[in-house]
Amino acid sequence: DTAQAFERPRASSTMSDDAPYTPGATRYTSATFLGRLRNICSQLNPAHLLTPSAEVDAAKDLLSRHRRGEAKASNAELWAAAELCAARVHPDTGENIALPLCFAAYTPMQPPIILGMLWPGGGALNQAFWQVSNQCYNSAVFFANKNKSSEVSDADAMLSFGGSVAAALGLGVGVNRLGARLGNPRVSQFAGFVGCVGAGWTSLLLMRRDELANGVNVADADGTVHGSSHVAAREGIAKCCAARVVWNLPATGITPVALAGWHATGVSKALPLAPRLAVDTAIISAGLLAGVYPGQALFSQKADIAARSLEPEFAAKTTADGTPVTTFYYNKGM
Repeated sequence: DTAQAFERPRASSTMSDDAPYTPGATRYTSATFLGRLRNICSQLNPAHLLTPSAEVDAAKDLLSRHRRGEAKASNAELWAAAELCAARVHPDTGENIALPLCFAAYTPMQPPIILGMLWPGGGALNQAFWQVSNQCYNSAVFFANKNKSSEVSDADAMLSFGGSVAAALGLGVGVNRLGARLGNPRVSQFAGFVGCVGAGWTSLLLMRRDELANGVNVADADGTVHGSSHVAAREGIAKCCAARVVWNLPATGITPVALAGWHATGVSKALPLAPRLAVDTAIISAGLLAGVYPGQALFSQKADIAARSLEPEFAAKTTADGTPVTTFYYNKGM
């Protein structure tokens, strides 16, 4: 019952704030970008970090009693409890996740790391330290939230971590040194972006290499699986790679340019260190908000693909009543 009560939300078909509560579903539709964005914002809302553990436990208890038919609560109360649990509670164990590692903490934990990456004149060693720190934090979040029934073993996760660290170091430090060699600091400004995206892609490909080799299940609208498709697997991973570009671009790609412009102003130069760092942090936080949430919402978790785009053997697939299947669905992954 614990796993059922606190599973990560699945797709909903409504955009209404007053939608009837459905266990395990999301409050807003996943069929549109706006609906997905609203779901992501509710699940990654940093305000959930301020909720006392006692209230989190009360939310878990409310959802459990509702599943047993013992609780009388409004839809708004049930949705609020579900969104709080999605941000603070492990979906399999039902246990509260350590605050720095829960989804609600992801955005506020990033500014210090990115500020370190973008530190003016930091050099290659500085870039290396913060790239490794970033990958360590990302891995810690993954392990804290990992699906306990997942086929991803600890060995695979460690391989992914090693690959992402190597990519982050190689690309981040490489771009930093390239800028120094060219005498062009603007090139070095993109070291953080290139390192983060490269590490994300490397981790993704290592973690999901089995999908590339064996394909992913594709199903019709009724949920009937018709086989495994390599084409769908490649498309799903490509979408995840694109999402990583989107959520990293504002914070580590555009923010360095904005910070350089801000640092060149007379106001910035006249400010003491602490106020200047506060403004830097605000700029970075704005970049995170502009990238992480839209990037997560860019594609639907339940992706669809036309039968004609898949392997030839899917062209003749039919439903149970003999209707040709023109569209298949698969789990895009994260």
